Amino acid sequence: MPEPNIPTGKASMEKATVFDIQRFSVHDGPGIRTIVFFKGCPLNCQWCANPESQRFVPELFFFPDKCIGCGKCTAVCRQRCIIKDGDRWVFERENCIGCLACAEVCSSKARAGSGREMTCKEIIAEVDKDLVFYQMSGGGVTFSGGEALCFPETIARLARHYRDKGISTAAETCGHVPWENFEKVLPYMDLLLFDLKLMNRELHRTYTGDTNELILSNLKKVCALVDTIVRIPIIPAVNDSSQAIEEFGRFLADIKENLISVNLLPYHNFGEAKYAALGRPYLLEGLKAPSEEQMERIKKQLEGYGLKVQIGG
Repeated sequence: MPEPNIPTGKASMEKATVFDIQRFSVHDGPGIRTIVFFKGCPLNCQWCANPESQRFVPELFFFPDKCIGCGKCTAVCRQRCIIKDGDRWVFERENCIGCLACAEVCSSKARAGSGREMTCKEIIAEVDKDLVFYQMSGGGVTFSGGEALCFPETIARLARHYRDKGISTAAETCGHVPWENFEKVLPYMDLLLFDLKLMNRELHRTYTGDTNELILSNLKKVCALVDTIVRIPIIPAVNDSSQAIEEFGRFLADIKENLISVNLLPYHNFGEAKYAALGRPYLLEGLKAPSEEQMERIKKQLEGYGLKVQIGG
């Protein structure tokens, strides 16, 4: 696939690639919300439940167990990525350019596209379908990803539009973007959901693809400017040791006056099948979710630093 990952190079775009718009969510901010998922992320977290969110270009899911062998896909594939080998069809993914023509004609849903470029006007048309629910519940719109802040002009325009209507705005971020991206969106943001993965620099690089200095610097700045919830994914054998939790606690204790809460998100493998459908390995295969007892231990340890902590959220 072209353009496997772009750290922050699309920050000036006024439109963006979206891979999902989820309506009637009661997470990621107050009230009933619509979550707009932007495609592309500067990190590659090994536990990511939405691997289709990582690359900035449209991608193709292929679920071979759904294929009925009709051959419609071969007729529209310009790259000839789909060939017949005896009595089975073979998908040569390395030649795919992500045009998604095969997904459009696949009646069995064995092939499905992820990602389409949308303008602000198109996104607003989708989000506005539920305005009455936002107004009744105190809800609104949350910009997620991928990494929404890789598209700061788009996010700023959308957030300003909804702030002017009195609608709640929120963004989820991994924090690994230039500070100038935050400066463009924070004036129009009511809430920031800031993901914190690991405190150890080299372990952060190992499990996410890059170090965490920029992330920690940005977190210190943003929580003094906007309501912030820190969210920590708890990954067994990665960041759940007493030492790792102590590192989180010591760092967050210094900025706790500016935090709404720390939310602990237990690892799950619900997205594992997506990796195979995208032709990628799942590096945490076989990893089990943390137990309730483990989560409570971590919660209690962090509360010892004077932090307001909850499991989930």
